[in-house]
Amino acid sequence: MAATTSKAKKTGKKAKPAAKVETQKAWSGRHNYSLNSDTVLRDVYRLLNVVMADEAIARLATARGDVLVDLRDQFVEDELVHLLISTAIMNRSHDDHMDGPRNDAAELSFAPVALACGRLVTDVGGTKEDDIELTFREACNKIIHAEHITVETQKAKNAAFQFLPTTVQLRGTLRKKPWVAFVDVPNYVRATLMNFRDLR
Repeated sequence: MAATTSKAKKTGKKAKPAAKVETQKAWSGRHNYSLNSDTVLRDVYRLLNVVMADEAIARLATARGDVLVDLRDQFVEDELVHLLISTAIMNRSHDDHMDGPRNDAAELSFAPVALACGRLVTDVGGTKEDDIELTFREACNKIIHAEHITVETQKAKNAAFQFLPTTVQLRGTLRKKPWVAFVDVPNYVRATLMNFRDLR
C-alpha cells in the first residue's frame, strides 16, 4: 500500500480504491447452499399419484387388453423405484443440511421431522429380531440402501389388474443381518413436506 501511495504522489493522481468483492451470504443450514424444494416436492407429488392412482386406473380399464393398462405397465415400476430413490437422496441431504439448526435447543425456527413413515423389522429371523417404528430419516436410509424394492399388490372386484398398495416393502442387510422396512408412502410424502418447509 505504501508503494502505491508514493507512486500516486509522484504522478499527481489519486490511488484507486480496492475493488469491492461481493460475498454470498451464508445460508441458515450447515453449508452455504440450498436445495430446490419445488423439484423435490414435485417428485413426491408424482410418487403419491403413482401409488394412489393405480387402483383408479385398474377400475377404469375395461379389460387386461385396455391401452390404459399397457401405459401403466410400461411406466409404473420405473416411476415408483426412481421417485422413491431420488426423493430419499434429496430428503437425506437436506436433513443433514439442517441438522445443526434443528437440533439446537436455542433455535425455535426449525423443528426435526418427527412423523413415522412405517415399520422396520431388524435382524429378521435372528435371535435379536425386533419390530420398531420407521423414522423419516431411517426411511430415507433404507430406501437408498435397499437391495430389493417390492410391493404386495391388491386385488379388487372389477379391477383389470392387481394394483399398488400404499405401502412399499424394502429388503436389505446391515452388518450381514437382514432387515425389512415397510414404507407408508402417504406418510413419507407428508414427512417430505415437513422436511422442506424451511424453504417455503
